[in-house]
Amino acid sequence: MNINEIRQLAGWIRDAGLTVLELKRPGFELLIRRGVRADNPGVFVSRHPDEKNSYVKPGDTVAVGQLLGLLRIGLLYLPVRSQQAGRVTRFLAAEHERVGYGQPLIELEE
Repeated sequence: MNINEIRQLAGWIRDAGLTVLELKRPGFELLIRRGVRADNPGVFVSRHPDEKNSYVKPGDTVAVGQLLGLLRIGLLYLPVRSQQAGRVTRFLAAEHERVGYGQPLIELEE
């Protein structure tokens, strides 16, 4: 399998709204996962400092548009919202981790 075929598979996963694709062939394994990505560089936090609990935790079911966390940019907090319905499988960014644009933050599965 070449890089163009992998890109095509990733596009199909995105278009179909899937979050994970696992492909195994003799001598070859491919795992592609989708999740929530950072819209801006900043510091990822799973809750506002005034809140006691995280907005979501692994195992939670989320809806499209649901608040999952925040990106702190200086004194500003920007929402991180789910672009798809699914279940939170794990956080890919640690609490208070500096993240870059497009960096995966949270893994979701349907």
